[in-house]
Amino acid sequence: MTQKPDGRRTRYEHRRGEILEAVTQHALDHGVAGLTLRGVAASVGVSHATLVHHFATRDDLIAEIVDEVLTRALLPSPERIGAGYDIRDAWAYLRTGDGLRWARLFISLVGLSLYGDPPFAEALRRSLERRLRAIEAGLLLIGCPPEEAPAAATTLLARMRGLATDLLISGDTERVDAAFVMFMEESAARLALWTARPQG
Repeated sequence: MTQKPDGRRTRYEHRRGEILEAVTQHALDHGVAGLTLRGVAASVGVSHATLVHHFATRDDLIAEIVDEVLTRALLPSPERIGAGYDIRDAWAYLRTGDGLRWARLFISLVGLSLYGDPPFAEALRRSLERRLRAIEAGLLLIGCPPEEAPAAATTLLARMRGLATDLLISGDTERVDAAFVMFMEESAARLALWTARPQG
């Protein structure tokens, strides 16, 4: 016997993405320190029960926010690195007002994970691990030797994070842009070495 779909569940599933977007925008506007399900629910205009239905616990909601922030803050779609993705596109986006908002939230998440809230630390660790694996896979597609891929992915993410932090703190776009250009030149030289190696 085929079970009929629950209309309420279908409706809620459709709204889940909208609710996560609203919650994430709340985090962009107000930060995530002191985040509670009840507080977020009241801010974004949904009931506490609806938020619990979708995200169950505060820790689950934090994990979802962290994933969304990492997707949009530093390296959007890193898996595209091996399919014509240009890291300069990510930097150009990061330098926009919208991009800097995401970078600011990411940096605040790092601070919370280091000094305060264990759920933030665990969510950030898991999300960064997935992101690094995706970047590694992209680097392998453009010729990075497998033994170098973990370090190369870490360097790429760390440099973008450091440049974004410097830009947010100093506001010195000329100096930070020059540092990014230098990073791109170093990366191009590394790529030339990879592609010049004999294929074994």
